Amino acid sequence: MNLENLDSVVDFIVEKNLIEKGDTVGIGVSGGEDSMALLHFLNSLKKPLGIEIVAVNINHNVRPNSRKDSLFVQKYCSDNKIAYVCHNVDVPSFARQHKMGIEQAARIKRYEGFGLAVKKYKLTKFAVAHHQSDQAETILLHIFRGAGVAGAGGMDLAHTFLSNVENCPLIRPFLETQKADLIAYNYRNQVPHVQDETNEDDKYARNFLRNQIIPMLKKEWRSVEKNIVEFGRSCRSDDDYINGLVNMDALLGDENHVRVPLNFFALRYPMISRILLAALGMLDAREDIEKKHIDMILTLAASGENGSRLDLPNGLYAIKEYEYMAIVRRVASANDNKVYSFKVGKTNFSGFGTIIVTKTISHKDALSRGLMVIDVDKLPRAAKWRTRREGDVFTKFGGGSKTLNAFFIDKKIPARLRDKLPVLAFGKDVFAVAGIEISDRVRTDRETLQAYVLEFVKD
Repeated sequence: MNLENLDSVVDFIVEKNLIEKGDTVGIGVSGGEDSMALLHFLNSLKKPLGIEIVAVNINHNVRPNSRKDSLFVQKYCSDNKIAYVCHNVDVPSFARQHKMGIEQAARIKRYEGFGLAVKKYKLTKFAVAHHQSDQAETILLHIFRGAGVAGAGGMDLAHTFLSNVENCPLIRPFLETQKADLIAYNYRNQVPHVQDETNEDDKYARNFLRNQIIPMLKKEWRSVEKNIVEFGRSCRSDDDYINGLVNMDALLGDENHVRVPLNFFALRYPMISRILLAALGMLDAREDIEKKHIDMILTLAASGENGSRLDLPNGLYAIKEYEYMAIVRRVASANDNKVYSFKVGKTNFSGFGTIIVTKTISHKDALSRGLMVIDVDKLPRAAKWRTRREGDVFTKFGGGSKTLNAFFIDKKIPARLRDKLPVLAFGKDVFAVAGIEISDRVRTDRETLQAYVLEFVKD
């Protein structure tokens, strides 16, 4: 796509429904020539398209000049009356803490910053300046790293980029535009930019590909980038078709884990591999996932014992849990091991959610709704909410005591969750496990005069 005629780019945006009238569009702006071209271009479309824009700059604090670059973007936006926001992130510390490379850490923190801007400014679209050369590089990187057909398809023109901001798609208006056209656009319109000195550092994989490999390929095949992108488009078409045949409805999870039923692993490789990629996508964690990782998960599902786990990129691990394979994001435990008094009302249990206790003389309706109900007179006054401890004992319905851990195993509670569940206990006696069951020792009966009704709202 040539930017000589801006109308052709506008037509492309409208045709693909990338931007619509009334949108508030966030723009990722580093100060480099690509993102500055996008900022200038979309700013020129505010009135014709009826949109608002917000420039979002992320200072990764990786380079000595990063703060200067942010100030450059801020001044440009001030001079041109463009809304501007900057997020400072400490990428080197984050990379060390999570034992990952600078590129991966920068991507994670960058998208976190984008997500914060989406929420603060109620953005409806978020635009980044990836162009045709970026697409070709991405496809090659994925292939070299061992990606399957999905990776060879490259970047999407538009997609949901964070699970918690699903109503704001990430868009790439320049994805079919050549780099040379962006350079020409900036020259014609006198759009200033800064130079990122790390672009010349070939220790980064993308820079090595951009500065060394692709120039050599172009000497032999002048249209190599265009041909790579066309190949990626064919791969994407095939991948979309196969994905349309796969039922993803059985995937269960939240922002930190997804469970895949083990019976799915009997499906043929093209199906189960895409189901696993969809599960990873639900965690915003498909980056750096290669075919070898999918194969390792399949091996774990086929021959691993219950509780066996496998470390994955992006701070994830896979663990076999009874009838499921869970893909889990490592998060620092929010449980501070505090003990919480049992009381009527709300108790915010760190790392779990909210425990709501009401007191009633009419508890049968609560029982009919499947809520947990405890006889007031049978519960020790000094009972507390806490997490499990060594030696805890639980009396199941119908009588018969066993260790709390044995009870968890009977109930098929995944090991990764057992230390997070609130239990209502006095000494070593456990009278309730949040959301699971109450002890036979505190159950209501015909003699019950008053009862506590327990409800749980997880974070």
